[in-house]
Amino acid sequence: MNTTALEPLLRDATIKAIDGVAKKLSGVERSAEGTVARLLTHWNEMDAEDKEHAVGIAIATVSTAVMAIAAFRGKSKKPLKSAGKRLVRAVAKKVG
Repeated sequence: MNTTALEPLLRDATIKAIDGVAKKLSGVERSAEGTVARLLTHWNEMDAEDKEHAVGIAIATVSTAVMAIAAFRGKSKKPLKSAGKRLVRAVAKKVG
């Protein structure tokens, strides 16, 4: 599995999904702004580069956690461990 080809797809899909939710909720009138509303307001104010950076970190973190859980449950830990390391390095290289 080519993890470097998967990461840009995940990043773009995540940004589009959060943008969609943020735009839909920004039009809703609220008397008291909650934590999620403040987060989405901040998201709407971010530029594209900052969004890519934030989503890249989130994807790397989630991917590492999923690989770790799979490695603990699986019999063969070596392939998952090396694939997880490659994915984290690829995302960290693009983000950093």
